[in-house]
Amino acid sequence: MLSSPFFYILLLLLSAYLLRRNKRTRNVLITIAVVSMLFFTCRPIYNLVSQMWSSGYPSSVEKGKVYHYGIVLGGFGEWDEERDRPDFSKHVDRLLEGIQLYHKGAIKKIILASDGSNRIPDDPDDQSGNPIGMRKYIERLGVAPSDLILENKATTTRENAQFLLEQFGDSLKNEHPLLITSAEHMRRAVMTFEQAGIPVDPYATDCIIKENEKNKKWFSLTVMTNWQSLLHELLGYLYYRLTN
Repeated sequence: MLSSPFFYILLLLLSAYLLRRNKRTRNVLITIAVVSMLFFTCRPIYNLVSQMWSSGYPSSVEKGKVYHYGIVLGGFGEWDEERDRPDFSKHVDRLLEGIQLYHKGAIKKIILASDGSNRIPDDPDDQSGNPIGMRKYIERLGVAPSDLILENKATTTRENAQFLLEQFGDSLKNEHPLLITSAEHMRRAVMTFEQAGIPVDPYATDCIIKENEKNKKWFSLTVMTNWQSLLHELLGYLYYRLTN
């Protein structure tokens, strides 16, 4: 909610209503709300900012280079226990690219980093749901059980780095793993792992494609939903940098 532009616009309008007796303050708040609405629904502005934020990271591996570990950050989906199958999100490219790199021989082992949805159940005898279901599914796609490693404690990117260090020790630093995540998430992810002392090479997935503005509406409410994801990364990056 805190990264949603709609939340702040609504807050401005609510403040304007509560302070309606003070006409000057009310008019200022309404003006800011209207300008914000135009800004966050303007497609060219969003495309420009998102391209500046997400570009610059490779989406391929240097020919002949082989990584011992490829770290696939979570957020690609959850396990549907009722239907006994994965329920993938829009970030499923992270997982698919990781599996593809594995089959190409670019990475030897896949590390699935938790986003909180694939944590180990409190009951150690519980073998259902995430991460057990997702592991079985990925193994059916041709990944050897010995080559699939789970990090299933973390709920944030910072915890991913911390728990992977606990799990692998300094060996992970020496291996210089390939970090596989969305282009939009990459800037924050790389900074977080480097802050933890883990040097990584980025591999960007679900990259934002530059749109042809000619046949697109300049203003759309759907753009505001895209801003929510981008602001989440911007605010997260700022927070991680300030707190180190």
